[in-house]
Amino acid sequence: MEQDPTYFEELIVKYFSGEATPDEVSALSSWVEADPENEKCFRESQYSWMASEEIRVAEAANIDLEWEEFQKRAGMVKDHDEFEDHFAPEDRDIEISISPSHHLTISRFLLRAAAVLLILALPSFLLFRYLNRPVIKELAANTGRMEAFLPDGSTVELNTGAVIKYPETFKGKKRAVSLEGEAYFDVAHNASKPFIISTDGIRVEVKGTSFYINTHSLNGDFELVLTTGKVELYFENQSGQARVLNPGERAVIHGGQILINTNQDANYMAWKTRRITFSNDPLSSVVATLCKVYQADIRITDTALAHCRLTATFDNQSLESVLNVIKATLDVNIRNSGSLVEISGKGCR
Repeated sequence: MEQDPTYFEELIVKYFSGEATPDEVSALSSWVEADPENEKCFRESQYSWMASEEIRVAEAANIDLEWEEFQKRAGMVKDHDEFEDHFAPEDRDIEISISPSHHLTISRFLLRAAAVLLILALPSFLLFRYLNRPVIKELAANTGRMEAFLPDGSTVELNTGAVIKYPETFKGKKRAVSLEGEAYFDVAHNASKPFIISTDGIRVEVKGTSFYINTHSLNGDFELVLTTGKVELYFENQSGQARVLNPGERAVIHGGQILINTNQDANYMAWKTRRITFSNDPLSSVVATLCKVYQADIRITDTALAHCRLTATFDNQSLESVLNVIKATLDVNIRNSGSLVEISGKGCR
């Protein structure tokens, strides 16, 4: 339901007066981020509010007048001249003993002034944080593979469907990005500022290395294969239990467990290099690789074919060329309707 036009105006007033609830602050934040005009309205309101509060503080913090008024109320002097005559020059710089009730009067005034200053400073601080929050960029490989250069000089190549989010500049003590999908990173070395990838409660931390990562492999598991350097892999908030990978090792997260072994998949980078090698591999495995490399829907219609084995190497060849080799080598039928490729036949001996 559309909000009343005055709703957010009232919400801004409540926010600056410190009366907004957490839900209202969240709603206001979403509204500000939704439209530059909303942000402009928020800025103007903040400046106006600050100006009015400065006037109030100036009026409340006239120390000379407050002190003179206090002296009169305390019965210390009747007026300024009487005060000057009362004390000798050498006695003026002395500590004055004041009753507890008078101390209370001063304390209340100081607390009131401090509270006003705090209320004035808080929205300015929050607005400063809002306006200086990092600008987050998002890259999505919607139509095919794409390569991107990150602010620190690192590079990432995304496979089709992958999405990466990263700040416009890496500030602070770490270089943090988030990833969904399949990608290959070549991270610039910086020992004092680790590069951290976040995805679904999993963290990959490196200081400078290259590796393949797939947040959701064919069976739904997280997968990482290290090419160079070292990688620390751990679950969110469990960096003390990080597992370390060395070059040539493959990590899979399955059932809440991090499993590390030697990488046996020669084609884990085929989607990027377009070089595919099969060495007596079952047709079911061949089809799975081809689906990922060519982003195609290939199916084996006869289960007896799944165990047929293929040995061949393809280097940057089209899917049609690869299918023709499979057809001739295994004596199978291939029906390509454009959106779907079906492999059928009697099976292999």
